[in-house]
Amino acid sequence: MPKIEKEIKILDINVDEIKQLLQGLGAEYKGKKDQKIYVYDVPTLFYRFLEIRELLNSNNQLIIETNLNKLELLLQEYIDLESDEELKKEKKLFELEDLMDIVRLDINNIRKILNNAILENNFKKYMINPNKWIRLRKSNEKIELTIKHVLNKKNNKYQNVLETEITVSSFEEANNLLENMGIYKRNYQEKIRYSYVYKDAQIEIDIWPLLEPYLEIECDNENTIKELLEKLNLKEKEIVSINTESLYKRKNIDILKMSTLKF
Repeated sequence: MPKIEKEIKILDINVDEIKQLLQGLGAEYKGKKDQKIYVYDVPTLFYRFLEIRELLNSNNQLIIETNLNKLELLLQEYIDLESDEELKKEKKLFELEDLMDIVRLDINNIRKILNNAILENNFKKYMINPNKWIRLRKSNEKIELTIKHVLNKKNNKYQNVLETEITVSSFEEANNLLENMGIYKRNYQEKIRYSYVYKDAQIEIDIWPLLEPYLEIECDNENTIKELLEKLNLKEKEIVSINTESLYKRKNIDILKMSTLKF
């Protein structure tokens, strides 16, 4: 089942100092992980929109029902990306309380709305969803396939990430499976991670090529996050709720254009 986790990153840390403080807190050390990662883009919002619109013209009820489910997921992603001002205009245009209500209309009205030029042009702005991607990661001997979706509108203070994850048996075979489905890897990445658990928090020290080390805390309990920031002497450090790609952009490095990112 997908789960939403709160995440924050604390930048430019002293790795040895943080390790000592975590040990003093009694945090459980989960070990060092040498990670190999393939990253894949989810099919673009706009072309998924066009495909769904076309298939909803079918007379086959099963095809219609399947694509209504696809439309519901697509609208959820779109609403999270689109500005509140633009969404307000669309709700007024289509006389809806919520844009998600589109999927609950009769099929003829759904077709009419999806053929609206304004809605089509708004979807056209979103090719690759920068907040959603597929990750195949090997951490030592553990291999996981994950869909990560950073939610923009849940909370401004913490980065909320929706994750759907499964364990797979082979790094290369899982890659071959995805590529045979037409989901070809964007790039290959490497990083080093030191993992800890403290109370209900996952704590990771991440070391990436060309970046200063940072600490990542994943936890649903905001009080635990605040406690860790206090006890690890991190309150004066820069605390951000952005993904790693954005950290590279701060250094004028666009990892979306790099086929390989390694030490």
